[in-house]
Amino acid sequence: MINAVHGRVAEIKPDYITILTPGGIEYRLEVSRNTSDRIAAMSASDREHVRIFAYLQHREDAMTLFGFYSEEERFCFEQLQTVPGIGARQAQKILSGITVANLIKALDGQDVKTLSKVPGIGAKTAQKLVLQLRNVLVLEDEEEPAGKDDAMLPGQEYRDMVESFVAMGHDRRIVARTLGEVIRDNEEKIRGKDYRTVEPMIFSVMLKRLS
Repeated sequence: MINAVHGRVAEIKPDYITILTPGGIEYRLEVSRNTSDRIAAMSASDREHVRIFAYLQHREDAMTLFGFYSEEERFCFEQLQTVPGIGARQAQKILSGITVANLIKALDGQDVKTLSKVPGIGAKTAQKLVLQLRNVLVLEDEEEPAGKDDAMLPGQEYRDMVESFVAMGHDRRIVARTLGEVIRDNEEKIRGKDYRTVEPMIFSVMLKRLS
């Protein structure tokens, strides 16, 4: 599986970019308008060395490589496709019409009206999104302003822990927020250490705070 593509931005279009890797291979990645805009806003020097997260769609008749500025956008892209009737192309179209943070804010507020205005989402699809993704895509801290994509769940390595506490019956948003607080409170203890080393300590602290 291709997790990400590293290299120099060779071309930027509204719906795709091309990345030239150090090995001389040029990849074309289909991207959302939000991702292409963020890459276009980068300085020329920053575009020389980029890391674009990837998702490879393999079908019988074609293979398509999708690209994302952040892991959070890719996670949303994957989750959107779990909703009946939404495929990869439509998921990418949705992420071109709304930022990750604003999408989550609308889901959390069950704002069907706002969601219905996003290209690729009608009234019925908006209702499906709220029903299926409201407690899956969440902000870590509800005080964070919309537009901060890094306000989502902590990194991928912590998501299994989040799922464990959700399985115990805890609210996903509270778990994510508490985990963020625990990580910040113990920043000095966990800095530079492998996740597997600090996971038992973090889990124990989480268990006490959520009990």
